[in-house]
Amino acid sequence: MDGGSTPIPPFAEEALAVIKDRTDESQEFGEQSALKILEAEGFTTADAKEALEVLEMRGYLYRVDDELRITG
Repeated sequence: MDGGSTPIPPFAEEALAVIKDRTDESQEFGEQSALKILEAEGFTTADAKEALEVLEMRGYLYRVDDELRITG
């Protein structure tokens, strides 16, 4: 293992790109805000929730209290 990021499925990559494009990476955002952003880009609610879960489980997002942050 090379110590790099854990690969994620294409739908999660797309979700991360959308979130990065629509938020400031240094800013926190709520899960509901992230869901709304993804839904506005055509993700279903279920797909958006799944993408956020995958991104958090694989370390691309992390949670502080009730807010999400993009891993730097």
